[in-house]
Amino acid sequence: MPLPLNGWSLRGRLLAMLVVLSTSLLAASATLFYFNAREASYRLFDESLRETAGLILQLAQHEVTEHGLSLGVSLLNAETRTGPFEFRYQIWTEDMRSAYRSSSLPATPLMSITAGGFDWAIVNGQRWRAYATWNPTHTLQIQIVQSYDSRRILVRQTLLQLLITSLALLVVALTLTGWIISQTVSPLRRMAKAVAQRSPDDLGPVDDRDAPAEVRPLSGAFNLLLERMRDALAMERRFTADASHELRTPLAAIRTNAQVLLGARNEAEKAMTAADLLASVDRGTRLIEQLLSLARVDTPVTAAPQVTVSLNDLLRGQVLEQSALANRRHVRLVVDVEAATAHGSAPLITVLLRNLLDNAIRYAPPNSTVTVRCRQSAAGAEVTVSDTGPGIPAAERERVFERFYRIPGHDEPGSGLGLSIVRRIAERHGARISVDDGQDGRGTSIRVFFPVAA
Repeated sequence: MPLPLNGWSLRGRLLAMLVVLSTSLLAASATLFYFNAREASYRLFDESLRETAGLILQLAQHEVTEHGLSLGVSLLNAETRTGPFEFRYQIWTEDMRSAYRSSSLPATPLMSITAGGFDWAIVNGQRWRAYATWNPTHTLQIQIVQSYDSRRILVRQTLLQLLITSLALLVVALTLTGWIISQTVSPLRRMAKAVAQRSPDDLGPVDDRDAPAEVRPLSGAFNLLLERMRDALAMERRFTADASHELRTPLAAIRTNAQVLLGARNEAEKAMTAADLLASVDRGTRLIEQLLSLARVDTPVTAAPQVTVSLNDLLRGQVLEQSALANRRHVRLVVDVEAATAHGSAPLITVLLRNLLDNAIRYAPPNSTVTVRCRQSAAGAEVTVSDTGPGIPAAERERVFERFYRIPGHDEPGSGLGLSIVRRIAERHGARISVDDGQDGRGTSIRVFFPVAA
């Protein structure tokens, strides 16, 4: 039956279980010792009784040989001492005459004159252990008895002493055990106190250097959780700071255009200002969409289902979706895709492809070409988006993946978040991303390689 220990402390549980275990073992060992000690003591008493009978019988035979049969007069005063080894005896001749006997015993035999060995006898209403034996010449028989109560008293006294000693040792052992348990769990109390005293912003790892080895996995998992919370909080703060900073520009532009619209003097000026206002709203909308995409990618708890994704189908869908933007900018889209698959999140990979195409179309000059390729190999799948735009200098190719970074000298409006989103999604899928020269050494070619899932 399990102990009702719900809500107990670890120290209390260990101590309670050790008390129950120790008490049970003590009771079992005391019971076993009692029965074993009783049997061993009874054998010892019987052996002592046998030896005493032999000695008294030799003395009686010596007296009979020296002085003749005296009918018990000479040995009547040979009473033994009282106590656990107290005994009484009778010595009979073979013709049923009493040679010697203890004064407290009756004048009749305790046992049958033909008896031999050990038996039980009743003397004055009490049970006595009896033993009978003859001398070598079969002329004298001794019947000797020993009180059964005295035997039991000695065994009980021994058991009582054992119990007192065991209980004292149990108290000492449990006291030491409680102290040992307290010392063992003290690192946990210190860790709990250290965590309780922390401020809400303190998400540093908990010091578990002196924690028991069994607690290390728990403290390690807790520290990992703190690290994830710290990263999530840092991302949230960075996102808030970036969003508040970046949204000021389009909001300011919208406000300016709205003020100009209110003060327009004619319809032509109103139409031109309204168009500028609409463009500012579009830029703000796109910035918000990219910020939300970045937030979804950065959130550690995002648990998008991992499936086998058809890259060629996703690419064709994005080409169709971006064709309107390409037409407005007079950019021709060339699609060269083969069947290819990758393991990951279809919504996130769709965001990656959308940003690659959007970035290439926006920076490609009018009447240029953006080429989209997709290939499958034994090692994995590769997606390449190439343009014939101004290109990215080698020194800037790593920095273009930083948030809100824009290459100096480029007038194309944008937020600088597109390629940052691409890299984060690629990292989430274990994909490799590289930037090279575009077609015929002109423009930019961005490759994303999705390795085969292990």
